[in-house]
Amino acid sequence: MKIIVDAMGGDYAPQEIIEGAILAKDELNIDIVLVGKENIIKEYLNKRVNDFEIVNADEVVTINDKPILSFRKKKNSSINISLNLLKQEKGDAFVSCGNTGAILTASYFILQKISGINRPTQSAIIPTLKGLMVLVDSGANIDANPTNIVEWATMAKIFIKLFTKKEKIKIGLLNIGEEEEKGSELTKESYKLLKDKFKNEFKGNMEGKDFLYGDYDVCVTDGFTGNVALKTLEGEATFFLNLIKNIFKKNLLTKISYLFIKKELINNLKKFDYEEYGGSPILGVNGIVIVGHGRSKRKSVKNAIKIASKSVDIDLLNNLKFEKY
Repeated sequence: MKIIVDAMGGDYAPQEIIEGAILAKDELNIDIVLVGKENIIKEYLNKRVNDFEIVNADEVVTINDKPILSFRKKKNSSINISLNLLKQEKGDAFVSCGNTGAILTASYFILQKISGINRPTQSAIIPTLKGLMVLVDSGANIDANPTNIVEWATMAKIFIKLFTKKEKIKIGLLNIGEEEEKGSELTKESYKLLKDKFKNEFKGNMEGKDFLYGDYDVCVTDGFTGNVALKTLEGEATFFLNLIKNIFKKNLLTKISYLFIKKELINNLKKFDYEEYGGSPILGVNGIVIVGHGRSKRKSVKNAIKIASKSVDIDLLNNLKFEKY
């Protein structure tokens, strides 16, 4: 297996991306191609330079670059070159923590869409009390129609079912209330289509309060709503992690009490740490593309590569291709 990694994408690139790739290679024993400015990559790899394939890319897409302009004007960017390598089957999957819009745009034009899919979607893996849930769309498509919603739910169901090996998948439509008649014209019409297609799997409307309890495996919504929900969850998770840390640092008694619950606390908090999952796939493009968080550091990068590796193992792309949309 060979995973293509954008060495120049992310707030802490290239060092943290390269360090994450080293961790992934050592843990997973897979081949990794690092794409970016060759001289810089070699400098950071140092003694490990012979353990990796390096493909030079002279240009870097920044967070401030407009997606369509970066695709057209930066032909030699690490994103474009990586995706062309994937298209040419010189790797099995692509991982980047760079500009999400640029990755989505380039993936759409270079890899193109899976047959039958109108719009690809960016997923987000969300940890819950009972395991994992996948959110679609998490920001790729600000506007959506009911047909898009059904397509995204279908792909998300395939992904989470393969990824978790769960037999029964529960799908929820994000809305402002549980009642069928609640919401906008989009949610009302989407409800009818989801109910018709997923007779035993669609569990109706879900609210924001339902995200972390684990009663749903798939949450489907438009990209605007999904991105707001995702960013809210990320903000709350960071807030509560910092709150808990500060509680145990408060005085001698709290520091001592921490020693008794340290192991259990760490194991439970890990469930809600985005770095444990690293990245999520773009569903609907003709290739396995994993997008990591922009502020990813080595641990998160390693786990994004791990997600890519597992997506290859479960034959995600072919399972998506064989579905009737």
